[in-house]
Amino acid sequence: MTEQNTPETPGADGAENPVGKGRPTPKRKEQEAARRRPVIADTKAAKKAQRERQREMREKEYQAMRRGDERNMPLEHRGPERRFLRDYVDARTGLGEFLLPLSIVFVVLSLMVPASSYAGFGLIILFYTLVLVVAVDTFLMIRRIRKAFDGKFGAGRMPRGWVFYVIARHLNIRRFRVPKPVVKRGEFPV
Repeated sequence: MTEQNTPETPGADGAENPVGKGRPTPKRKEQEAARRRPVIADTKAAKKAQRERQREMREKEYQAMRRGDERNMPLEHRGPERRFLRDYVDARTGLGEFLLPLSIVFVVLSLMVPASSYAGFGLIILFYTLVLVVAVDTFLMIRRIRKAFDGKFGAGRMPRGWVFYVIARHLNIRRFRVPKPVVKRGEFPV
């Protein structure tokens, strides 16, 4: 006759088999109640903590852009491709960076000179000529950057949104560009 494993007799491996699991099966209602927790615990505190984290992150990214620490910059400024585009724009002396100060001068002068006079008309023509020259300069700069970029990195590697990135940097005054320029004028990247 074969011997069966009973609670009194040890099993084949020498361990005793318990009669049950030692506790009753929990009710479904009890299990659901144990897993239940509020969807949002404390909305005011959570929002405040999130705003604080975002503020600290923005401050860290801003300081990294001022120092030139590329590891902590926002994603849209990272990588060798973006660095090449920034350095190329910063190496140029273009009319685009002087457009904003000159437009402020134009507004002040247009308030002083009546528009119906020849001087007022000439001032308007001069300003629109300046805007047109800056547009042509920007267009030519974009073509040169594309050619230099393709020569260094190969065709099809341009980062997304690079044209607006370059234009925005080109039209900004050099001193106020962020990330801070790291090349001097005339030091084009190779």
